[in-house]
Amino acid sequence: LRPTDEEAEQLLQLMTSRPPATPAGVRFVSLSFCMLLAFSTLVSTPEQEQLMVMWLSWMIKEEAYFESISGVSASFGEMLLLVAMYFHSNQLSAIIDLVCSTLGMKIVIKPSSLSRMKTIFTQEIFTEQVVTAHAVRVPVTGNLSANITGFLPIHCIYQLLKSRSFTKHKVSIKDWIYRQLCETTTPLHPQLLPLIDVYINSILTPASKSNPEATNQPVTEQEILNVFQGLSGGENTRPTQRFSITTQLLVLYYVLSYEEALLANTKILAAMQRKPKSYSSALMDQIPIKYLIRQAQGLQQELGGLHSALLRLLATNYPHLCIVDDWICEEQITGTDALLRRMLLTNMAKNHSPKQLQEAFSMLPGNHTQLMQILEHLTLLSAGELIPYAEVLTSNMNLLLEAGVPRGILQAVNKLWMVLNTVMPRRLWVMTVNALQPSGKIVRQQKYTQNDLMIDPLIVLRCDQRVYRSPPLMDIILHMLNGYLLASKAYLNAHLKETAEQDIRPSQNNAMGPEAPEVTREELKNALLAAQDSAAVQILLEICLPTEEEKGQSSSAEDLLRDVQSPPSPQAAEAEEEEQSLLCNLREVQCLICCLLHQMYIADPNIVKLVHFQ
Repeated sequence: LRPTDEEAEQLLQLMTSRPPATPAGVRFVSLSFCMLLAFSTLVSTPEQEQLMVMWLSWMIKEEAYFESISGVSASFGEMLLLVAMYFHSNQLSAIIDLVCSTLGMKIVIKPSSLSRMKTIFTQEIFTEQVVTAHAVRVPVTGNLSANITGFLPIHCIYQLLKSRSFTKHKVSIKDWIYRQLCETTTPLHPQLLPLIDVYINSILTPASKSNPEATNQPVTEQEILNVFQGLSGGENTRPTQRFSITTQLLVLYYVLSYEEALLANTKILAAMQRKPKSYSSALMDQIPIKYLIRQAQGLQQELGGLHSALLRLLATNYPHLCIVDDWICEEQITGTDALLRRMLLTNMAKNHSPKQLQEAFSMLPGNHTQLMQILEHLTLLSAGELIPYAEVLTSNMNLLLEAGVPRGILQAVNKLWMVLNTVMPRRLWVMTVNALQPSGKIVRQQKYTQNDLMIDPLIVLRCDQRVYRSPPLMDIILHMLNGYLLASKAYLNAHLKETAEQDIRPSQNNAMGPEAPEVTREELKNALLAAQDSAAVQILLEICLPTEEEKGQSSSAEDLLRDVQSPPSPQAAEAEEEEQSLLCNLREVQCLICCLLHQMYIADPNIVKLVHFQ
């Protein structure tokens, strides 16, 4: 700009005027501010500089009022804050970009011309402490989504987290981040995942070696639970959604990433004598992970990279929720069949309460028509709507072992179980294992928990022996066994990492040098897992062997051939039929078991050698 001094003075007067609080006013102030940055030569005398400082201070003071009156959300307050932060972290090129994009012009600005402005900003108006304190007070963006463009508070907070300003000045930012996560909707704003990542980093790793205490607070368990409240569905099937699915998925991403980062950094943290808390397994059990992932699957377009990021975290930390077979079954449950079922869904089906289902179960084994009818209707419901029935379905499974329960009922229960397995696998497994305990054991009041089953997956096979000859239930048992064997591996791997600091401490009694403990712990873990797998295989193979009774029956199958020539009495024929069905059950169970064994062998060929060797 070549203006005369007089023109420059008038231009400066115009730019530092104080417009009314309207959208146009906000725009005017933003433009003036950028002009000052672009043409710093306009401010030459100390009086003019004083004028500018007063105007900037007025802007900071009036910013909240302007925003509320004018109704503009991306305001110049954020812009001021952002510029201040860029000055502090010396990112002058970022300021130049901001100025050019706001003015809508490509202007060549020399970074050196900003030096006076930088001094005014960083030392007089916006000291780093003011920036940090101010940032926490900036309200979060309501319903933040990718549709809201421009510079938002989230950008400022992200920059400050990155430069670790909050921890330096002991400003707690957790509540702000939690509030912003609760105020999100689709399509996902691209800054959210990076924000969560830097936040997690700032919780776990101190800003500097000299000050190991300087870390941010993690989100509390209660705050996390609040987001998922009402999701696990109580009596009323439609969960009351106070929080958007975006919020729930982001919080899930935060929890899983936090746990993963915690494990990845155990050694570093141990060396610094710090042990940030891990989230309890009780909390993890209450988050309907599988249900949320399924919701995310339908929203992949709007969620950017969130769906794939969640899948990656699941595959490493929850392999038992990533069983390929389950995904293939899910396709059937969520595909076109689901639409057809919706059309068949009469009011009758919706009217059965879990209580009626319980009553129908109690009529077994005498009267089964009522139960069959309810189960048929329930198969029309979607997975989410079935959740309230899970408790009744699983707790009555042992009744299905009585003689005379029709195969149709068993198959219907199996089908419903598989549907529930797509939304609440972990809770479902624990309930099922407890329900199928041998009747003598039911006296044991203490029920198995998720943790017991992860530590000892073979509990699954210590069920009522009659299950072994009930193919639909055996199918369920094998499904859970496979899941818990996978879970057990992940659990032990995590446990090794968590206790990694024991490897660091030089072990006194170990004469073999520092390398030994690491190897042996890893080896012990592998040996334990191999023993577990091979024990499972052995037990399954034993189940496949015919019992004495069944051996007797197979020989009577030859008698059957003779009887074909001379038909026996009706009573004998009925007995024959029962024997045949027992043999069919054995054959079917053998097929199911061999199918799982093949999968296990393919996944880890060493099992074959181990079992063969034994």
